[in-house]
Amino acid sequence: MLAVVGLVYWLDLSGSLGLVRGTLSAVVLGLLGIGAAWEYGWLLRRAGFAVARKTLVAWSALLLASAFLFGWSAIDRELYPLVAGTMALAFPLAVRSLRQQDMKTGLELQGATLLGLVFCAWPMYLAIGTCFRHLPSVLYVVLVCKGGDIGGYCVGRLFGRHKLIPHISPGKTVEGALGSLAASVAIAVFTRGALIEPEVVLPLWAALLAGVALNFTTQAGDLIESLLKRRCNAKDSSNLLPAHGGILDLVDSLLFSFCAWFPVLVWWT
Repeated sequence: MLAVVGLVYWLDLSGSLGLVRGTLSAVVLGLLGIGAAWEYGWLLRRAGFAVARKTLVAWSALLLASAFLFGWSAIDRELYPLVAGTMALAFPLAVRSLRQQDMKTGLELQGATLLGLVFCAWPMYLAIGTCFRHLPSVLYVVLVCKGGDIGGYCVGRLFGRHKLIPHISPGKTVEGALGSLAASVAIAVFTRGALIEPEVVLPLWAALLAGVALNFTTQAGDLIESLLKRRCNAKDSSNLLPAHGGILDLVDSLLFSFCAWFPVLVWWT
């Protein structure tokens, strides 16, 4: 998977395919967002929860496709699809819940479907925007977050003794969480010069804070997805990726992190 990420990034950055810079990475992220929304709806539906799965996937696809229709340079215009798309999804679901036969599950249907849009599609929409605003930032976020995952796994396996949050994820330890934090901060500091400068100039203190924020959102996203799977009595979000799980298992640590990075990118540029 690292090789695939590297190949996509190189093709996109070099312009070898004749596309606008960021387009190939944005397409990949968009497809991941649609796949994550599908798996989210599948998990909840299989566990017996009310969720408008097909509507969620369709609306996620529309939202992510809208990111390709305008230039990413004005923050107010960039956020219009998020607001308009969410309200356009919420209103018909709310009206539908007024029917007598939907009285018992109408509110749950609205909540679960809207949560899926915000949890899966919103972050990938902002990730697509990051591709078009500053493509190297995407690789920066991925390395910081996934580096934190790897650091946490290694330190936790070697030195983990104290459980972090056993009722959600029995395997995670305090030592692993600290190892994850240290790895993310180190990567955020030492790769900023090679990856995001000179367009984004992060002083040392800002890079330290970015590493902490990205790692916090990384670990939170991982735990929240674990909560979702535990609530739905599932080990993995799907079996699409052998020995790994599903798309949601792959991108869980990136979801909140792209949301955290996007305002930083806008602010510093």
